[in-house]
Amino acid sequence: MLHLKIGGSGHGFLYADTRNVMAQRILFVGGGSIGHIAPSLAIWHAMKRLVPSAEAHFVCADRTDDREFLHQNSVEFTSLAAPRLSLCFPFAFLSAYRHAVRIIASFAPNVIFSKGGYVSIPVCLAARRRGIPIVLHESDAVSGRANRIVARWAHHICLGFPLETVGRCSGNVTYTGNPIREEMRSGGDRKEGLRLCGFNGTRPVLLVMGGSQGSQVLNEVVIGLQAELLRHCDIIHITGRGKACASARPGYWSTPFAQEVLPHLYAAADIALSRAGASVLGELAANGIPAILVPLRGVGHDHQQKNARAVEEAGGCVLLQQCDLETALLPALRMLAHDASARSRFAESMSRFYVPDADERIAHVVQKFLA
Repeated sequence: MLHLKIGGSGHGFLYADTRNVMAQRILFVGGGSIGHIAPSLAIWHAMKRLVPSAEAHFVCADRTDDREFLHQNSVEFTSLAAPRLSLCFPFAFLSAYRHAVRIIASFAPNVIFSKGGYVSIPVCLAARRRGIPIVLHESDAVSGRANRIVARWAHHICLGFPLETVGRCSGNVTYTGNPIREEMRSGGDRKEGLRLCGFNGTRPVLLVMGGSQGSQVLNEVVIGLQAELLRHCDIIHITGRGKACASARPGYWSTPFAQEVLPHLYAAADIALSRAGASVLGELAANGIPAILVPLRGVGHDHQQKNARAVEEAGGCVLLQQCDLETALLPALRMLAHDASARSRFAESMSRFYVPDADERIAHVVQKFLA
């Protein structure tokens, strides 16, 4: 069997099989954060159960976190320099588009699965011009710029939030929910999570997380209020790579990132303080963790605010704005930390945003385009 190897942007390699022309191939594209990649991995695992003979290749952004995540999960990938709006955009986009054309010509996919991020645009444009069907998944309650563009070319759109939350959509649209990796929804052990942090489990545990890259603002507030927060709960603090943490004290445990142990930390958590990206909301919903959400405003058509508002209206979170965080956090935390019945009500409402078979629902949509 003959393989042709072409280099990506120096990270990952793509192999085209020139003999097995009948293979069922899926090209997954998305990047810029782990939230654009982890759901695709869950869908790929579901696809392998549904179509064991299927083959996949991933295209991610040219970021260390993206590459390391895919490498750790043992999938073939190519990184692509994703062009953003700037004076150099026309030249950068042309370069990315040409690279995307080479990837598609080499891998010869039957279908493209697009998860979003700027890296998806050149790949989906190249696919459209070759007549390759595109399945788009929109995780958020409102689409970002890249997904709005790709949606014009998509043959089918899968939604992470219910249709009544997202609003009017045209074309072939299915509410599937947001796919969650198996280990994030059933792989955690509370005792192990408490052991890792050195907690005895007698007090509520607050999990602080700012998304895949962390949040300097959340970190600074937790550092400033550490003593007051520790009067009400123990704290697990995921700071993000290279970001500051609070000083070591009994009841406080921090780590820059927590990929492998995150399921155990979810299992140990009673409350979460978090941004409102779709992926983290899906994981909180899967684990039934009531949340204090602080959306990052003004990015991606304000999608985090729309996500958080949808969860708040369903009764699954306390919604705080970043500008009010220093004064509003402690009252919100006291309410949840000292009222187990309130935590239970919030957890039940949060869980309604979890669709257990979202990955399988999307895999069935993708399967329709595997010729």
